[in-house]
Amino acid sequence: MRRAKIRVGIIGAGRIAGLVHLPSLKLCSEICEVVAVASRREERARAFAGEWGIPRVHNDWQGLLADPEVEAVVICPPSGLTATVARAAVAAKKHILCEKPLGLQYAEARELELAAERGGMVCMVAFTFRFVPALRYLKRLVGEGHFGEIRHWRLSHLTDLMLDPATPMVWRNDRKRAGAGVLADMGSHGIDSARYLLGDIAAVSGANRLYVRERPDPAGGGRVPVDAEDACVFAAEFVNGAIGTFDLNRAVAGRGGSGRANYQSVEIHGSGGAAIYELIHPFELQISLGPAMTRTQQWARAEVPFDLAKYPGSPRNPRMDDPFLGYKWDQEVAFLGAIRGETQDYPTFHDGAEAQKVVDGVETAVRERRWVSL
Repeated sequence: MRRAKIRVGIIGAGRIAGLVHLPSLKLCSEICEVVAVASRREERARAFAGEWGIPRVHNDWQGLLADPEVEAVVICPPSGLTATVARAAVAAKKHILCEKPLGLQYAEARELELAAERGGMVCMVAFTFRFVPALRYLKRLVGEGHFGEIRHWRLSHLTDLMLDPATPMVWRNDRKRAGAGVLADMGSHGIDSARYLLGDIAAVSGANRLYVRERPDPAGGGRVPVDAEDACVFAAEFVNGAIGTFDLNRAVAGRGGSGRANYQSVEIHGSGGAAIYELIHPFELQISLGPAMTRTQQWARAEVPFDLAKYPGSPRNPRMDDPFLGYKWDQEVAFLGAIRGETQDYPTFHDGAEAQKVVDGVETAVRERRWVSL
């Protein structure tokens, strides 16, 4: 007998919903249907519903969660609302795909993790970069032991998003709505990538910077204060003995090379070899493996194997998609597959809580100018 389609509701009708979540769900139209959307602004929700052919609009997220036709929800409001909405979604027994960070503090993220465990639903965090083919290939190489004892880690995420002081104030500039600035926003992704590849982080120490303390009010009326940091760098000790650094900055010029604003890279160095991953090359790694290469400092380009070019079961064609966007659409494939009992390969609320534990630790380390054990 053919399975019924999974009925999905969207909470939040902003950029990330239209760029990532709806195209991803539409990719899976044979197994799901988007039946409802809710936004804080009803006119935005109605415009979004019209654009994507969504039949029902709710004036608020509470109404959507009370909708008996909705089995699963995608939660993508500003970060300050995420934990509140996710908590109610768990209580409503919905399957959840939730944008990061899971909470603005570890205590609330941990509370959500425990509630999800008790509820028994699929509760996933949108750590999108796990789905980049090259990062999944790096995960395979790590698991197969090609690097020997991994001793060093380096991650960079650099962008010019907040470089211009004339860029108007957005929710990401407000700690009450965004949490720990770039550390919570893009740093949570980097922390998850580190845990995905190397395991848990044991201790951290760091520093941060806020470059522009006032920005234009988008509603007019002058300038408004900014308090969410634009840059954070921190050192980390991993449980497995590796050490490494994380460099996060959204107010720098000159990095990229693809015509895209974001530059992201990961380096892994061990006793048996090394690898470099760059987001601008999502289908390849630079590798130096084994004595024949490492003793003579030779590097080679390694193309991602065909079976890792997309998430298992994804109906998209990775060679036809925008290479900097297509991988993002695989996260709903994982979410729906998990609901159907077909996979357990996805970032859980536990992963979201552990990432926030590191964010909180770095915040303490920065504030108190010391190492913090996790």
